[in-house]
Amino acid sequence: MTFMESVIADSMPLWQEAASCSFVEQMGRGTLEKEMFLDYIIQDSLYLRDYLKAFAMGMVKSRSLREMQVFYSVLGYVNDSENATRLCYLAERGLTDDAIENYSKRPACTAYTQFLLDTAKQEEIPEILMAVMPCMLGYAYVFETLLANYPAVLKSQYGPLVCDYTSEGYKESCQFWTQYCDEVCEPLDTKRKQKLTAIFRAASRHELDFWEMAGTKNEIKQGDK
Repeated sequence: MTFMESVIADSMPLWQEAASCSFVEQMGRGTLEKEMFLDYIIQDSLYLRDYLKAFAMGMVKSRSLREMQVFYSVLGYVNDSENATRLCYLAERGLTDDAIENYSKRPACTAYTQFLLDTAKQEEIPEILMAVMPCMLGYAYVFETLLANYPAVLKSQYGPLVCDYTSEGYKESCQFWTQYCDEVCEPLDTKRKQKLTAIFRAASRHELDFWEMAGTKNEIKQGDK
């Protein structure tokens, strides 16, 4: 078993819980309230800003040009694909990306982004990778499970979002990053790997909290950042 296979197995119960949470199930059944979905898109958009900052810190701490290029590649993908889909959903509700800056993060989003930023500032490349990977890989698991359980979701308003995380391109990206994490982390000693596993699990816990937050009602309003 590779290092990444072991850390993913360790966090899999959290991913499985996320994939079966109320928000995801309601998406699949087509019963999700529009305001709840909009709140999710807003919170995810706010989260994405700090997620990218963690990758940017990875670039700053990179030990080689190749490593810098690997971290930089995510910035382009998010701008071209992930954020593009969110912008379309926001536009349908008369919102722009700039307008999102005026909305407040909910507690689960704040806790998650603070975890990412603290890890990125205080730790080194292997730890940064373990903090950001559960989002990338966990989203693939959640949406692939959603699609498997509810194939018709592709024909719903959530189709573009599901496609983003179940496409062949996204799968290839996940495979690349998984292999890269193994390349970086496999040579490390047992104590360091235990620390990395704990960080990966903590990030996966934050992922689950974020999904559970999305399944609770929230009054969408502007506020202080």
